[in-house]
Amino acid sequence: MSYINRSIAGLAGSLALTGVHQLFKKCLDGAPNLDQVGEKAVEATLEKLDAPKTDEEEVFAAAMTGNILSNALLFSTLATSTNTTQIIGKTLGTGLLGAAGTLGLADQLLGKNEATNTDQKKWMTTGYYLLGAIVSISVYNLLESRKSK
Repeated sequence: MSYINRSIAGLAGSLALTGVHQLFKKCLDGAPNLDQVGEKAVEATLEKLDAPKTDEEEVFAAAMTGNILSNALLFSTLATSTNTTQIIGKTLGTGLLGAAGTLGLADQLLGKNEATNTDQKKWMTTGYYLLGAIVSISVYNLLESRKSK
């Protein structure tokens, strides 16, 4: 098990989740806007630190960076096995855990949560995280199989 392969796989899953989310957010009415969760967390942190106000683009960039890195870390914990039974369990578990965490955080941080306030948005968020988990484990297994050849 290579830590580099795990890191690459986690980042791949995180980028897949982020890419699909951004695409759907722009092209599909009723898609979740998960950026609001990260942006609210950044704004709350800056406020507690008495940092000067920043513009929306800086907050968005900080939130995106935090989202990508935290999801990469989540997905890299998944990439530890090439056993089919473990892969299925870990993929489902990690994807559902990530989605549940995001949905819970959205409710907690946003007050009037419009980011994930409908069943459609909740299911789409769950799908994004499951996709990220599938991409992560697929990339990990590809890298590990190439290493053993």
